[in-house]
Amino acid sequence: MFAEVLVKNFLKQASRGEVSLSPEVLEEFTSDCKAALEKQFGKRSDWRLRMSGLGRPLCQQILNKEGIHEEMSYNAILRFLIGDLVEAAVMAVMKSAGVNVVESQTNCELELAGTEVRGTLDVVIDDPVSGLKVWDIKSASPYSYSQKFGKGYEGLKEDDPFGYLVQGHLYAQSRGLPFGGWIVVDKSSGEIMFVEAPDDTTEDAEKYLAQADTTVKKLNEGFVFNRPPFKPELETYKLAGTVHETGNKLLNRACTFCGYRQHCWPKAVLHEKVTSRARVKPLVWYHTLKVKEI
Repeated sequence: MFAEVLVKNFLKQASRGEVSLSPEVLEEFTSDCKAALEKQFGKRSDWRLRMSGLGRPLCQQILNKEGIHEEMSYNAILRFLIGDLVEAAVMAVMKSAGVNVVESQTNCELELAGTEVRGTLDVVIDDPVSGLKVWDIKSASPYSYSQKFGKGYEGLKEDDPFGYLVQGHLYAQSRGLPFGGWIVVDKSSGEIMFVEAPDDTTEDAEKYLAQADTTVKKLNEGFVFNRPPFKPELETYKLAGTVHETGNKLLNRACTFCGYRQHCWPKAVLHEKVTSRARVKPLVWYHTLKVKEI
């Protein structure tokens, strides 16, 4: 994609002190940073249907609608703020690099299940190679950058617990344009990549639009649940080519990343992964922890 080449060349020039930002870009960046601070440190709005949330598991959205507070660590606000600031910086870089930004941070709406659902799309780019498309900007951890976005569009289709595909395609549908993909920045290294969607995503767009329509319908009808649909998983390990069970159960991946985890699984335990052989074992959530080492 030509836009990615422009951005990386511009950043190389910036590292040599060969470029500057226009007063207009600086003013817009300042305004975006102010808006980010106001959003993250302001009063939280009441629940409403949003395009950004419709790709998440239905159980999360039902709990949110019921007014149950999502559990967040103390650093969540700063994490969200960093994401907003990275997004503002990316916009400043793209505009300064000569990327043809048609619109950015604009409100959009789409009718789903007879209801107007609103959102805010990140950016529409008219690229000489890829054409006019809607793009989403994401800041990512080193792991997410390489192991999630690094696997490309098809890799995300296989593992998308945060609903990025639904979100992106809904934004694109609201403008009657194709979804371009994600502009992703590694928050640690500063690396940036454009993860492009295939040229023809008509089938995917129809699929995710139908999925979002069903979700809105269930939320409007007051659909309820008693337990999340994600069942705990048996913990296993291989020894001499044979698979063994530890006797423990792990929370499903979707529940691991969910802010309502403790609400649904109050007895869940965060513990070093029993089957790991690493010097520093990763922490994982256990539904049942009977065996602490093997």
